[in-house]
Amino acid sequence: MVNKKQLSDEAWWFLKNVQRLQDDFAESIGAQIVMTDKNGDLITEMSGQMEVCKNFIQKTEEGKKNCTDTYHTALDMIKTTKEPVLMDCFAGYASLWIPVKNKKGEIVGSITGCGGRFNRGESEEEVREKLKKLADETGMDLGEDYLDVAISDVKSVTEEEMKTRAERLSKLVGVLAEETALSEAFAVGGEEW
Repeated sequence: MVNKKQLSDEAWWFLKNVQRLQDDFAESIGAQIVMTDKNGDLITEMSGQMEVCKNFIQKTEEGKKNCTDTYHTALDMIKTTKEPVLMDCFAGYASLWIPVKNKKGEIVGSITGCGGRFNRGESEEEVREKLKKLADETGMDLGEDYLDVAISDVKSVTEEEMKTRAERLSKLVGVLAEETALSEAFAVGGEEW
């Protein structure tokens, strides 16, 4: 997480307002959103965290590690494509990864959204088996309560809906981002890029 004590007033304003915007956006679409720096480390607090992630996946060391690994993998993908990426996260949930670029077009971080499952026409039982298999493969011993919450609370979403979310969120953050605040807020280890 960014050390906010080391930020200028302008960068602090940027992060405070992007956090507010992120919180409101996450609540309006029912998804979780966070921003990362160019190394995949969090610079904002998670907004709208899904119960299944907060109360099950993030309570296991394997879940935390796999989430971190997914952030780094996805950030590598957007550095290559320089475009938003839609994919399933390691636990089988729909996620979007939006590059954050400075005025030079360099990737300095990402906006990450996760929420729902891509609608692939699977029955509830097929989804249950798929999630159970993914939990087992990743070493997360989550139990039947996890599967019940994962099925009842995580809704299906289309790729089109996720693309629309990505476009809207990218535009909103772009409105707030002034070059000075953006570069300072996304600087890694105190270095400017």
